[in-house]
Amino acid sequence: MAAIALSKIPLAALKKDLRVYFGEICSSHLSEALAAAVGRRTHASLLAELAGFQSDPPIVLLDDDLFCRRITEFGYVADDDFTFEYFRDAGLISTICPRGYDIVYTDDRGKAWRNLIVCAVNAGIEQKHFSLRPDDDRWPGDAREGFTYDFTLPGDLPARAYVRSIGQGELAIHAAVKPTGRSLSSYNAGFSAGEVFATGWLERKNGAWLQTTSDLSCRRALLPVMANLEVEPLGYGDHGRVIP
Repeated sequence: MAAIALSKIPLAALKKDLRVYFGEICSSHLSEALAAAVGRRTHASLLAELAGFQSDPPIVLLDDDLFCRRITEFGYVADDDFTFEYFRDAGLISTICPRGYDIVYTDDRGKAWRNLIVCAVNAGIEQKHFSLRPDDDRWPGDAREGFTYDFTLPGDLPARAYVRSIGQGELAIHAAVKPTGRSLSSYNAGFSAGEVFATGWLERKNGAWLQTTSDLSCRRALLPVMANLEVEPLGYGDHGRVIP
């Protein structure tokens, strides 16, 4: 999946390229399928939302499967190989790390790391401390000094995150569950920061995705809780290689 800013100009650019790619599909059906891809029921409901996003449009994932499903509902044959990643020239944001195809979260530790870092990044985006645009860091003070913010995990678990710009559009993310208020900015804080502690990086220059690590400290009782959280990233990919 790729991501797009919910704004008239990027949506129009994508629609133009889709009309070329799907020459046999009428314009109105493409509009409805595109609305489905960004999680809206109809094109009309999408248009109604856009006016409120003019100053700071959110970046959302384009769901390939929802798009193709809507196309088939109109009686067309879907392209099994279709992906919005084909349309990056239309201003879309790639969410696929070119070297991260083999990364899969299969065990509880990997899932717990993924879920905590996704929750931390989502909270930072929702609280408008940063966006997925390169160098769009909005917290007060020097971006290199970092910033701490609180959020709540599903199940009402208290959590805290620390974010810092490390250059080239990239962010370092530290997150702790049941935070102690100590050591969160330290890369190796471990349990001194909380009952669960994880670190990772968010790529924003060449696309938008997490750089996957194994940097997780987690109390045994909380491991299945963290591994079973249900959370989806807000406009970015949830796995990728660490840049050496």
